[in-house]
Amino acid sequence: MNRINTLLGITCALAIAGSLSSCKNKQQDDDIMVEKIIDKPQSKATSMATKTSEGTATWAGNKYAYTIRRGADTSLDDVENHDSLFHDNRIELTITRSDGSQFFSQTFTKNSFSGLLRKDAKETGVFLSMAYDKSDSNHLYFVASIGSPDESYDDFTLVQLIIDRQGVTSVAAYNPPEPEQ
Repeated sequence: MNRINTLLGITCALAIAGSLSSCKNKQQDDDIMVEKIIDKPQSKATSMATKTSEGTATWAGNKYAYTIRRGADTSLDDVENHDSLFHDNRIELTITRSDGSQFFSQTFTKNSFSGLLRKDAKETGVFLSMAYDKSDSNHLYFVASIGSPDESYDDFTLVQLIIDRQGVTSVAAYNPPEPEQ
């Protein structure tokens, strides 16, 4: 029994000595673990420059001022055109009377003209621009362009936006006037 107590005492002493020496030799780890935050990949699409144009139109004997504002809209689907990715645009048209009161204000996208566009213009075209065309006794006419934003391509479709005296819009295929001879 004495021998067993002696062996137990030695075993306990070795165990205590081993645990004390392992505590003494343990080094502090200076590395701090931090969760890596990965940002959502940003769109690699290119935006056309924001553009504003202004002008006046005489309509039924009265002067009207118009403002056309084009800007990229990242909430719209990006468009792949000639192996490049582009943001599509939104165009806001505002028309005011000569007294400064607003007659018309509406924002358009290429979907505003989708019934007049070929499949390829819908899929690969960007809403490029809008411009005043003409007026008659009952309507103001604007021309909208949908196509390639890459200026090295002559690839676009023209459509007509028609606004009546009540501010109701309609769209039609654009037929340019015959050149005068």
